[in-house]
Amino acid sequence: MALDFANALPPVLRAIFVEDWNLASPVTPMPGMEELRAEVKAIREAHNFSTDTAIAEVALALRQNMNELDYGRMLKNLPAEAATYWKVEPPAA
Repeated sequence: MALDFANALPPVLRAIFVEDWNLASPVTPMPGMEELRAEVKAIREAHNFSTDTAIAEVALALRQNMNELDYGRMLKNLPAEAATYWKVEPPAA
């Protein structure tokens, strides 16, 4: 499923996603949103300006730069927790 996600990404993001991927690493369960927000804020903590909405903002930027059909297919194939993480609706025009 992770490769389905990667295949829907634009080429450069796909390469970043799979860079240094260790297939022998154990698969871990998806953390909850609060834990994920804390993880985002902890990256380079002294220089991090992440907001509580950073995950949704990145998801929206990603969606706006993907083919809409690929995006929808990717969400449909992800486990529910991961789909919730990436699902965001674009603002009304």
